[in-house]
Amino acid sequence: MRPSARDGLIHFDAGADALVQDLADLVRRESPSEDAGGVASLAAWIRDRLRSRGVRAESVPCPPCGDAVLASVGGGGGTLLLGHLDTVWPRGAWGPDPFRIEGDLARGPGVFDMKAGIAVAMAALGVLGREADPPPVSMLLVPDEEIGTGASRVLLLDTARAHDRVLVLEPSLDGAAKVARKGTGLFRLAFTGRAAHAGLEPEKGASALAEMARAVPVLESLANVAKGTTVTPTLARAGSASNVVPEAAELTVDVRVWTEAEALRVDTAVRAVRPADSRVAIAVEGGFDRPPLEPSADAQALYASARGIARELGFDLEAERVGGASDGNLTAAAGIPTLDGLGPRGGGAHARDEHVLLSDLPRRAALLLALSRLPPPGPRSAAQ
Repeated sequence: MRPSARDGLIHFDAGADALVQDLADLVRRESPSEDAGGVASLAAWIRDRLRSRGVRAESVPCPPCGDAVLASVGGGGGTLLLGHLDTVWPRGAWGPDPFRIEGDLARGPGVFDMKAGIAVAMAALGVLGREADPPPVSMLLVPDEEIGTGASRVLLLDTARAHDRVLVLEPSLDGAAKVARKGTGLFRLAFTGRAAHAGLEPEKGASALAEMARAVPVLESLANVAKGTTVTPTLARAGSASNVVPEAAELTVDVRVWTEAEALRVDTAVRAVRPADSRVAIAVEGGFDRPPLEPSADAQALYASARGIARELGFDLEAERVGGASDGNLTAAAGIPTLDGLGPRGGGAHARDEHVLLSDLPRRAALLLALSRLPPPGPRSAAQ
């Protein structure tokens, strides 16, 4: 008989100290995105820890960002647990010992985003690794999610396409799963004009700064409040000296959208921006690096299963739509049923208040374990 979700919870409650120790070890092995060596060292530690628990695991180089971890039990296909090794925190930002416990809270760099998710996934895999005939479950931890998943994207998509479903280990939002995420785009507009002396003959100049200023309200007008589309100029740079008509300027624009249709509309419009002064040239670089995670029938069915398991475990798993993106955006856009935000509860992602609730670790491990035991889904819906 297949073990119940409650059986898993009893097991992880009994082993809560081991879960906390894994979390402490993960956090103390600091892994900033820009520190390829630190990320690779963490990957090797996870690989070896999983192997000691009967899980097949390997490090996969993703130059120049360090190594990914790819682990599995059972045969092929099945469930993919997806997460990332890197954090936004510079090494040493939390002092000589970055991990600490205050009552039911654990604090430290990346403890919420997303080393607690890795800890509970390792625990679930460890249970399956000891079984004689485990279901097919894999885990992929990439080294560069926080900086766009450029070095590991091919590995991520190739791995995900070989599985029936993806469970993303990103932290939960107030305990809720994330069933939709905005797509994210980053555009850089370079303005090139003509320099001239600002006092002697400014009319001979063509101001890149003035053209950038004219472009800002045009870009902001592309936002659509009703559809949740935001278009936000965030960084600007112009000029070389106080008495020179600026020859060059650069503008960075952050864009967030709920749908692929909105992504296409904004992308087209940004690239169509034209100067009022024909002597100034505008070049547009960048674009959408992560498509939106849009709800699908298959993903909704996966969420319904997760919510039912959560009720068996004694809590209600709500659903939320969030503006931030994750690697779940990529797997959902590739047509794989994806459920995000399955990591433990906490808060303060990327902030000094970053923390996770230790009491939530056992039940999140039990939820992942039970979801990993789900039978293969039927044919994917036509929408995907």
